[in-house]
Amino acid sequence: MGSYMNTRELAKYLGINEKKVYSLIEERGLPATKVTGKWGFFKELVDNWLENTVENHPSILHKLKGFLMVAGSNDPLLDFTLGEMGHSGLFPFFCNTGSTDGLSMLRDRKIHIAGSHILDEEEGEYNIPMVASHFAEFRTVVVNFAYRQQGLILKSGNPLKIKRVEDLVKPKVRYINRQKGSGTRVLIDSYLNKAGIDGSKINGYETEVSTHLDVGLRILRGEADAGAGIRATAHLLGLDFIPLKEERFDLLIPRDYFFLDEVQRLMEILKSDQFRNESARFGGYDTRDSGKVIYTC
Repeated sequence: MGSYMNTRELAKYLGINEKKVYSLIEERGLPATKVTGKWGFFKELVDNWLENTVENHPSILHKLKGFLMVAGSNDPLLDFTLGEMGHSGLFPFFCNTGSTDGLSMLRDRKIHIAGSHILDEEEGEYNIPMVASHFAEFRTVVVNFAYRQQGLILKSGNPLKIKRVEDLVKPKVRYINRQKGSGTRVLIDSYLNKAGIDGSKINGYETEVSTHLDVGLRILRGEADAGAGIRATAHLLGLDFIPLKEERFDLLIPRDYFFLDEVQRLMEILKSDQFRNESARFGGYDTRDSGKVIYTC
């Protein structure tokens, strides 16, 4: 490829679609010039832009030796794992933002790792379609954390006899919801849409909390009868659980962060027997691919 590229050639070079090229010009300052009404790109300028995007912007994170900044989707096993890392002289920080906001923070280079379980229903695939379409220019690595069971968390004994999503519209059922932008909220809303259920018809649908544990505690305290969450929370609190789907929970890591000592320490933990033993104690997890790189761009 020569030093000058048209839009189609640049899209191929970056591994993205042509529409994404136009948004990078407008939103992120991708250097471009118009010749006879068409966009053109000098490879050297594009390479410098990529280098500045990757190296200059995240320089603060590179200097945070001993610190690991993680955000995104909530998961109790991930919380526990990061906490255990703190006993080895590292300082991990986690912010429960939900998958969508965690990815925004990753794009802005505010964190090292984002936890995500966003399902592309058209492709039936978690996280990878989104990374391929929106993160290709950032050279992102997708590592599996674990598979986990998502479903409905219910009062112990299931006194209202809830058996499926459609039962959430029963007059006596009080529901507790996850926040907008969380992968769990996206999943439950997709089930409601397939069932033709308007969320406004569910008592408590507008009441939101930010973690799986918050959902479980509201139910345990008698403030709600049902909520969407993972089996591990129900297992921890002695609540009933109706499985809806096994999902893949991944960690998204910019390639230039992947080989940092702090990140590699987490990768080692995910492949350890200790991690697998802990996941079994939590319940509702499958660690068959934990620590495995399943996609890179």
